[in-house]
Amino acid sequence: MTNLNAQVLHNYANYLERRFDRLELKELRAPDSRRERQMEYYLNELDVVLELINQIESETK
Repeated sequence: MTNLNAQVLHNYANYLERRFDRLELKELRAPDSRRERQMEYYLNELDVVLELINQIESETK
């Protein structure tokens, strides 16, 4: 079960990275404060997800 949870979180982390990358490209072309806040949200969410992945993977070792 923990491998499944880790895989789901890896998929979510990949999703967040893709969303961030798309926003970053848009931000480079036309800066927008709303987009900047959204990018910050994705980075914070990604940090949390990566921490959860580390916890799950360290428990399975």
